[in-house]
Amino acid sequence: MRIKDFFLNPQMAAQRHYEALREFYLSDLSAEKVAHKHGFSPKYFKKLRFEFSQKVNAGINPFFKQPKRGPKKRLTTNETILRIIALRKQNYSITDIKVVLDGEGKIVSLDTIDKILKAEGFAPLPKRTQKERSDIRLPKKLRPPRSVSLEITDEQFSTEANVGPLLFLPIIENFNIIDVIKKSDFPETAEINAVQSVMSFLALKLTGCKRWSHDTAWNMDRALGFFAGLNVLPKATTLSTYSYRTQRSSNTKLLTSLSEIFKDDEIEENEFNLDFKAIPHWGDESVLEKNWSGARSKSIKSLLALIVQSPDTGKLTYTNAEIKHNDQKDAIFDFIDFWKKGRGVSPKMLIFDSKFTTYKNLDKLNQSDHKIFFLTLRRRGKRLVDQAENLPAPNWRKIRINRAAGRRQFIRVNDGICKLRGYQGEVRQVIITDHGRRKPTFLITNDFDLDVREVVKKYSRRWLVEQEIAEQIAFFSLNNPSSSIVVKVDFDLAISLLAHNLYRILAKDLSGFERCTVASIHRKFLDNGATVKTKGIDVFIHLKKKTHLPILLNSPWLRKTTYLSWMKRRINFLPGTSS
Repeated sequence: MRIKDFFLNPQMAAQRHYEALREFYLSDLSAEKVAHKHGFSPKYFKKLRFEFSQKVNAGINPFFKQPKRGPKKRLTTNETILRIIALRKQNYSITDIKVVLDGEGKIVSLDTIDKILKAEGFAPLPKRTQKERSDIRLPKKLRPPRSVSLEITDEQFSTEANVGPLLFLPIIENFNIIDVIKKSDFPETAEINAVQSVMSFLALKLTGCKRWSHDTAWNMDRALGFFAGLNVLPKATTLSTYSYRTQRSSNTKLLTSLSEIFKDDEIEENEFNLDFKAIPHWGDESVLEKNWSGARSKSIKSLLALIVQSPDTGKLTYTNAEIKHNDQKDAIFDFIDFWKKGRGVSPKMLIFDSKFTTYKNLDKLNQSDHKIFFLTLRRRGKRLVDQAENLPAPNWRKIRINRAAGRRQFIRVNDGICKLRGYQGEVRQVIITDHGRRKPTFLITNDFDLDVREVVKKYSRRWLVEQEIAEQIAFFSLNNPSSSIVVKVDFDLAISLLAHNLYRILAKDLSGFERCTVASIHRKFLDNGATVKTKGIDVFIHLKKKTHLPILLNSPWLRKTTYLSWMKRRINFLPGTSS
């Protein structure tokens, strides 16, 4: 690539936007000519100009950012620097110095300590003998107690930020989640039963714990332990070991029962969005297969997980993280069998992207005893795009579709039929243009009766679902197999599904926040502290003041006293007197 081509043929979208806008405002060319020259539709270029003018008028530079200047001098106080020097003179290593400073309430990173010592002329600490190391006096480390079944007595304790999971206890009781866990045949130990083990995982999922190896953040929290029926949660290593004792059969039993529990007969239409998620592993010695990651636009060593969501309720329905390359194209039938076994009927419609399965499998869906409708993208090539662009104007129809926040958009569609290799008969093909993309989109379905507006609406809703699934996965932090503490991903996915659906049930009764993401619900309502008081069989949870607390306490799940049959306790939620 020549240097000159960098300016003449920009490749990045932002650079193309800049060049087009610059030419429009500095030359005499019309908007239509500039849009055509740079490969934009007139409507898209009009949108670019509107957004650009809005940002400029607001004093925002949309293309160039002022580099941030870092601090000119070290922010560590002289007192801390003198303390670091004094400890090094006593033969303390960098890690020993950090332990001492942490105990004194002085938070300094290892890198900062190292830089201070080098600046003061200290050489690296020579290797110490066992006696020299034992002479170092470090603060006594607090060790979490051993996890045992909780014996509730009359007492009072506080939690600073982990009260969130306790708010789900009424929902868990009302939907008989505990009975489902008992019937799923999860393993247990002599000291911790299956319910307590699974509830321990669920507690961490509901808090959005980023890395389970960081157990010092939660392994002594009484509130999280109470949620699982324990004094405190098990340590990270125990959780990791337990997850690898679980079997796919137990996860499937849990998912089957949950699909029946979380159904909503009023709005459920038996339609599902299916998507694959690549969960990465970065180890050089990894034996995992490479899978395509849309987020990274490349193939990476990863576990391939199937995630199924109901677009009507927003709840996750099915997960499977034990899919190999050879089985990937047939994973759709695993879900169909799962659904028929649990509900006794086949799904009505399945919506997925173009590479999810093969055209031969689409034919199997169409030829099945109970015809299953599908809606997917057709794999487009240059010849297909050229054919669409050469269609006569009378073959196109302009329709209006509703978008988020009450906005509307006009697009052009061509509703016809086509044939696919390996598919018997014909399928319906809907070509879409003027929808904000440079190339036309080709939708194919075996539902010939559905109104074309509904065809476009159903697939456009799937694009939003992809984004929503990504947001949920980010919050629930599907444990990366490169972490120092590894959790079996198939079990992790099943618990994530349960946690996600609990959030959706809670959000349904939060006025004005019904469609918020899980991360927003947690931040606005659940990331809070509380004082927990137990007296007899009653447990009183006094929530600290928070902006949206009145809306939360108005939820039907928290307005009333709930008897927790598995704990044999009554739980009550009350507003606190201080924040």
